[in-house]
Amino acid sequence: MHYLHECTQEVLAELRQTGTIPVIDDIVMGFDYLGAVIDGDIKENDIVLMVSLDGAQLYESKQSDCWMYVWVILNLSPDKRYRKLHVRPGGFIPGPNKPKNVDSFLVVGMHHLAAVQNEGLVIWDASCNIIFKSDLYLIFMTADGPGLIYWDGMVGHSGKNGCRIYCGVTGRRKICGTHYYPVLLKPRDQCAQGSDHDDINVFALPPGGSDGYADNLRRLVASPSQRQWDIRKTETGITKPALILGLSPSCCLGIPFCMTTDAMHLAGNLSDLFLGLWRGTMDCGTTDSVDTWDWVVLRDADTWSAHGDAVEKAGPYLPGSFDCKPRNIAEKLNTSYKTWEFQLYTFGLTPALLYNILPNKYWTNYCKFVRGFQLMCQHRITAQDIGDAHILLCMWEREFELLYYQLKEDRLQIIRPCVHQTSHLVSETVLKGPPICYAQWTMEWTIGNLGQEIRQPSQPYANLSQEGVCRCRVNTLLSAMPELDEPSKGLPDGAVDLGDGYALLRKRDKNPLFPVGDAAEAIQNFLGLGRELPRIKRWARLLLPNGQIACCAWREMLKSIEQTRMSRNVKIKYDGQDRFGEVLYFTRLAVEADIDHEDDWQFADVAIIQMYSIPDENLLRLSSQTVASCTRLETVAIVNVKHIISVVAMIPHRPTLPSGVTEDRFFMIEKPGLDISNLGVPYGGQQDNDNDIDETGVE
Repeated sequence: MHYLHECTQEVLAELRQTGTIPVIDDIVMGFDYLGAVIDGDIKENDIVLMVSLDGAQLYESKQSDCWMYVWVILNLSPDKRYRKLHVRPGGFIPGPNKPKNVDSFLVVGMHHLAAVQNEGLVIWDASCNIIFKSDLYLIFMTADGPGLIYWDGMVGHSGKNGCRIYCGVTGRRKICGTHYYPVLLKPRDQCAQGSDHDDINVFALPPGGSDGYADNLRRLVASPSQRQWDIRKTETGITKPALILGLSPSCCLGIPFCMTTDAMHLAGNLSDLFLGLWRGTMDCGTTDSVDTWDWVVLRDADTWSAHGDAVEKAGPYLPGSFDCKPRNIAEKLNTSYKTWEFQLYTFGLTPALLYNILPNKYWTNYCKFVRGFQLMCQHRITAQDIGDAHILLCMWEREFELLYYQLKEDRLQIIRPCVHQTSHLVSETVLKGPPICYAQWTMEWTIGNLGQEIRQPSQPYANLSQEGVCRCRVNTLLSAMPELDEPSKGLPDGAVDLGDGYALLRKRDKNPLFPVGDAAEAIQNFLGLGRELPRIKRWARLLLPNGQIACCAWREMLKSIEQTRMSRNVKIKYDGQDRFGEVLYFTRLAVEADIDHEDDWQFADVAIIQMYSIPDENLLRLSSQTVASCTRLETVAIVNVKHIISVVAMIPHRPTLPSGVTEDRFFMIEKPGLDISNLGVPYGGQQDNDNDIDETGVE
């Protein structure tokens, strides 16, 4: 529980010394949290909370049929706070019908929080043997788009002020329409009254948390009639005072600042948007025709089926550490395609699979979006990543409107709320920390494992509630008495701890043998020509600090490709560059010890790696570094195991490169959330932000 305070002091010291935060890897680096600390609202012993609401699907064939919310304790370090042991279920709203007044269920938890904030929470710190009073500070409230209105009392995504973080940008509607769309560029053919405001520069988009919220709320509640209420509700984007307003202003971040973007649902919504465009299934205006959409490349049944087959065939090349692999999207899209499958499909496979299929101007625009979103989904986001993602996502949003919506009033529906929210990712990261820290993944995992614990098919909602109560009791007991919990298992038998989070794992050769082929030559060169080629024992697996396990060709090639989740391709630091290679096997070589070593000899723990080429530079630049296409070389290199950074996927494809060459190659995918590679190719330059757009929509 001391993590948050200690990390805060380190960040503040860095700010005093350098004036910058070089890496953002937790909410501690967000200006919203730091501002509350500096103002004295969050003190050393205070508990900082996040609450998350979402619908739960208990039956496979139904949509969300009940709702629940959980509390996350942010004082714990990121490797602990999202675990099952530390997530506290807060309440359950039974189904199957949607509740008419969700506030009547949420008010119980919020009232309890307000009561504890009023009285203070007395805590005994066993590590210091002291008793102190702690205040509870509610910093973030999260939900998907439809669920967020229950927390903030806003109009929702279809309103005139529909931004979930209340940035103040007003939407545009069609003539005779009531649905507003967050379109920044004004239609050039015709405009509905009230939607004819000037173009909005995406590079100067207002940040979330408009200062006008309090005045707008006062204006709403002062409405003298129902008609005035409805008018002001449309103008302000507020439907009612939110429950959080009942908390002390010094004990919560307040509306709208406590509202966050949700990268998990955002990824799913954006995937649905692009698939609707490429397949031509999106709603089309009465004066428009799908036949005029030159970006519809997956409409043909044979093309769509071939695309789904390509997605399915890529599955065995995705490491097991990538979790659930995407299924055939042509067959499974309408049958519960999972959010994580969309994540791997949209931000991993699609840039390569649609190369030379999607027209170039749409493909390069899509690659800018993918790269910017990848940068924002990392656990660790550098200052350079922030700058790159801002340029990429802003360029993508502006080009997206010009390419697809084309400034035509009958295409306003193409610009969905998820497009606008993507433009806020960078600014919200600066204010609140990495989006992955407050995404809905924790909520989804909690729903999943609580649902699995229901044993009786009758009275599922009552059973779910009881499982939640039991979970809270068990978690509280284990937090107070951790010795009752099962101890961590540690490394398996026969493993060798190499330090710094690395460990060699079996299987291992029972008897030593002489290396052969190119590997023998590489080992000889590594040891020096004066050394006799030794006999070695091969190791099968290597545990990495990020939790991934790298495997090797020696063991994986004993299985058929259909039975494999290939985990032998790795990203390494080689000659100062990020390079990729296929691990043949791991081994330990005896070498002369360093001067400060007690013994004359020591082990050099190495990987025997067959290298891939440097990615094609032209394709890398054209794709904004989203398609790293390599060939497999004959070169075998000896690499210190601690130079292995992560396990990656290398998926075979046969592209026609920008140079005109068509050949068999491999494209690389990294697991979403981990640090992604900067392969040294600059992104496209930022366009002139002040360019005018003429009446035809041409800059």
